[in-house]
Amino acid sequence: MRRVLGGQFGKGRSAGLGVLIAAGGLAVIVAGCGSDPSSATSGFGTGGATGSAGTNSAGSHSTGAGMGTGGDDFNPAGTGTGSNTGSTGTGNSCAATSAAANLIPVNMFIIFDKSGSMKDNNKWTNTSKALIDFFKDQGSAGLRVALRFFPDAGCDDTACDINVCSQPLVPLAPLTSDAAPVDMQEGALIAAVQSKSPGGGTPMYVALGGAEQWAATYQGSHPAEKTVVVLVTDGEPNGCDENVNHIAKLASTTMAANGVLTYAVGLVGSNMGTIDTIAAAGGTGQGFFVGNGNASADLLAALKAIQGSQVACTFQMPTMGSMGETIDPNLVNVNYTPGNGSPAVTFGQVPNQAACTGQAGGWYYDNAAKPTTITLCPTTCASVQADQMAKIEILLGCATKPAQ
Repeated sequence: MRRVLGGQFGKGRSAGLGVLIAAGGLAVIVAGCGSDPSSATSGFGTGGATGSAGTNSAGSHSTGAGMGTGGDDFNPAGTGTGSNTGSTGTGNSCAATSAAANLIPVNMFIIFDKSGSMKDNNKWTNTSKALIDFFKDQGSAGLRVALRFFPDAGCDDTACDINVCSQPLVPLAPLTSDAAPVDMQEGALIAAVQSKSPGGGTPMYVALGGAEQWAATYQGSHPAEKTVVVLVTDGEPNGCDENVNHIAKLASTTMAANGVLTYAVGLVGSNMGTIDTIAAAGGTGQGFFVGNGNASADLLAALKAIQGSQVACTFQMPTMGSMGETIDPNLVNVNYTPGNGSPAVTFGQVPNQAACTGQAGGWYYDNAAKPTTITLCPTTCASVQADQMAKIEILLGCATKPAQ
């Protein structure tokens, strides 16, 4: 379904998402395979020389002994040599270890249209307010943002220079929960927005090309992070290369080579086909469309939806267990416990992002051989984010369940 938000484009599905990690809405836990969903460390004692008791929560949830002597080895049967030995657990014998789960840092390069047509219908006033509100929003804390406008400062339809367009006006840095001026990045971003006014053409090819170039370079040197490009425009390509397929290829090339996703937000005046083509090429399906009804609120909702889709659904791959064990990527599972009390569900693994087509759900590694991230497929992500009380667990030690 096309993502349309109010106004001239008509009514459609809201882009607002129910769960944002930055706001603390989704519980993320890593546990031993077969553990009780209510506990992040069930099945393990404190280890060490004496091996204190732990809880083996799988199966009948009986109490069993924790780690035995030595600390680095695990005892899947639930027995041990420590002084606090309990009854043998009846749980899953492949339960192994736990590791820390961390949400992956998200970097967002916003390339924002300030062409002459942005003067019409108060578009510049409304959308620049939405940008400022997004930077001020408490839910944006932790997001890393870089910003550039086009046409602006050599990134225009005269020079047509992608290298110039790849230089952000405001360099990448994280937003914090503090307000400006304490949050220096928030202050810099707001000052940049307030310093600009609309004028000029719409050199979309070099603008997007510059953003993709920056994102590819950054992602290449920071593989454990997630980098996305957000194009916001109200017009058709005007100046430089105006071929929509060439523009879209910039996004598809960067996604294929670097895993960078590209989102496209079309304001009134943009062509839906162009915006959708760019979004599809960038791996995000369809564009967001903001009408004249309440452009400021709708653009803010679109930006927050883009943020939420990345922040809440991509996790760092644990590098070692709590006892220093190496993690086998073939022994990792992702569990979802609904907030309504329904039984936990184990999501199946798909080979890669391309296997998430259509309604196919599940999760995938960025690199199956040497994974650094675990990402939920869009359909799965949307389901989880719609559940305000959802809990995600990364389970270690059991053979990975493939998607059906």
